[in-house]
Amino acid sequence: ATPNVNDATNTIDLKLTGVTDDAHNPGVGSVSSANYTVDTRPADTTGPTTATIALTNSALKAGQTTTVTITFTEPVSDLDVSDFVVPNGSLSAPTANADRTVWTSTFTPTATPNVNDATNTIDLKLTGVTDDAHNPGVGSVSSANYTVDTRPADTIGPTTATVALANSALTAGQTTTVTITFTEPISGLDVGDFVVPNGSLSTPAANADRTVWTSTFTPTATPNVNDATNTID
Repeated sequence: ATPNVNDATNTIDLKLTGVTDDAHNPGVGSVSSANYTVDTRPADTTGPTTATIALTNSALKAGQTTTVTITFTEPVSDLDVSDFVVPNGSLSAPTANADRTVWTSTFTPTATPNVNDATNTIDLKLTGVTDDAHNPGVGSVSSANYTVDTRPADTIGPTTATVALANSALTAGQTTTVTITFTEPISGLDVGDFVVPNGSLSTPAANADRTVWTSTFTPTATPNVNDATNTID
């Protein structure tokens, strides 16, 4: 038999036209044997060593679920939820396709509200599954990253900020830095949003997360200003 072959459907076919009887008449047609199988693969002594874990949706919000698909390179048995580590959520019992190479489950984010975690992976311990030769899997695999944010929907804009001057007693020729600090990232801040008595602001610039903005305050150029009561609004 040919080495390293696995074929369940084979017959030996004989062309009778290649033989003659004692009267020198050639044969007619052909005949076939019954079916035979050939499996000359080496013995299977190694369990599953790899799989892929894919989430249909990798950015979960409150009330959402998503399908998780686990794909193996050979049929496996015994896959269940205890084989997984699932941060900020849980899996339903995995179900297999007909040849047990593709399994699916439903991921449900943790019911506790106000979870906001941008770094998560589903981990699978392959030692919990076996192949058809009853070899246990080896090692573990992880999904790509997914995020979970079950905080209530944000429907209220910024309601507070602080406005601080580095120097609050300006004399002729001086300027000072104004720092505006918000409790959440904001957009759209410009000089048109301010009322600035006896001076002006440069265009505000934001830090990386847009919670702290800075500007330069320059007193009014007109000389002989003396005002002890001013606020930037």
